[in-house]
Amino acid sequence: MAESAQSQEVVIPGGDGAALVARAGQLLEIIDVEGEQVADFIAFSERSQSEWLSTTHTRSTTLRLNIEVGDILQSNWRNSMFEVVQDDVGTHDVITSMCDARRYTIDYGVTGHRSCRTNLTQAFEPWGIADWQIPDPFNLFQNAPIRPDRTFGNERPTSRPGDKIVLRVLMDVLVGVSACPQDLNPCNGYAPSPIRVRLDGQAT
Repeated sequence: MAESAQSQEVVIPGGDGAALVARAGQLLEIIDVEGEQVADFIAFSERSQSEWLSTTHTRSTTLRLNIEVGDILQSNWRNSMFEVVQDDVGTHDVITSMCDARRYTIDYGVTGHRSCRTNLTQAFEPWGIADWQIPDPFNLFQNAPIRPDRTFGNERPTSRPGDKIVLRVLMDVLVGVSACPQDLNPCNGYAPSPIRVRLDGQAT
């Protein structure tokens, strides 16, 4: 049984990241404050950091390249970590790796650019989680349409100000969210903006 939990709310500036503890039974809201902003979302089991939220295992269970209300998001140990209970947008990406310093250098010739990997590594420092341990993310609100030839695009998100996805937490977890800093392609409308993360105060 999880310990009692307090309500929390964190506003993550555009291009930054944060991490927090969420307890089983809580509702986790991830809110696009201004619209057209991707939130890279990862999680670890609080009990064992060798268990993390897995896009691969979730895809193999849902047999889809998106997530929908009612879906269970699974760990790499095939345990249930989250349930999708509300989704204002319906467009997310579970294929693409998060941006990192090497991507900006190789693809755009830019050095020193913030990245989701940097954001999440810094956010998880208090728990001793290193860069190489950061798993592939659920790219919430990211618009990466699958084309008829099975390639996928990278377009402006369809999320509007205040749109959110709500997840029921199914085990005690460490949650990380990056308000993606990518401003060199359309995935954040070329202008990174804040993400609000809200946890209710209930736990079972």
